[in-house]
Amino acid sequence: MVSYSACLFDLDGTLLLGRKAISGASELVSLLQEKGIPLAVITNNSAYSARDHALQLQRSGIPVYSKQVYTSARAAGEEMAKLYPDAAVYVLGTPSLAAELGRHGIQVVEELPDAVLVGFDQTLSYERLRKACYFLEHGATFLATHPDPTCPTEGQHLPDAGALLALLEATTGRRPERIFGKPDPGFLKRVAESMGVDPAGCLYVGDRLEVDIPFALNAGAMAALVLSGATSVGDPLLDSLPQGGVLVVKDLWELRGYLLG
Repeated sequence: MVSYSACLFDLDGTLLLGRKAISGASELVSLLQEKGIPLAVITNNSAYSARDHALQLQRSGIPVYSKQVYTSARAAGEEMAKLYPDAAVYVLGTPSLAAELGRHGIQVVEELPDAVLVGFDQTLSYERLRKACYFLEHGATFLATHPDPTCPTEGQHLPDAGALLALLEATTGRRPERIFGKPDPGFLKRVAESMGVDPAGCLYVGDRLEVDIPFALNAGAMAALVLSGATSVGDPLLDSLPQGGVLVVKDLWELRGYLLG
């Protein structure tokens, strides 16, 4: 069995695929909840609020509550309130992301911004892309909630914030000055602190090798890679895994055996 004091999960590709629970997710999370083991869901998906993510998990049969969900939108709001408290921000993201920034006192504007924040944007239009490029070309600070190029769903991978960042970089020649979500280890450390646990005692479970593994290890946590989403069996990137500190499992049923015996 793996020794841990709290279990932290990625969302898309780890617990959910689109709106459908990944096999074993409901059973594993239910057992952890029943045993009173602290758990949280840490997601780079900035398109929805913690409450909306929790409702979708519950509809899928996974008993997670909004207070247990931490989004890259929340991470961005918390950090921007400290680093850029007086900044006016143009948001290339959903209304939910803009609302999260508002909850942290960030001013969201449509013109003359000090900064552009890029997230997972399912409300995207060409005009909004054009405006973001214009603002960046005229000196606005370049920020992002997270760098994931795709979001795994049933049957396909959707363009995510990282794909938008690549487009903006190709157009403006600029890269983000700050990315607030995973793999920034500070995100995991803040979640652990809010839970009252030491990151060293946390096991973080994710599906994206190039994001989730450094996110956990650089924060001092243990890492588990489940081959159910962005990284799958036979992926050549598996050869680049660090030696030690990472548990690789084919699915959540196998992980349950390691965690609960």
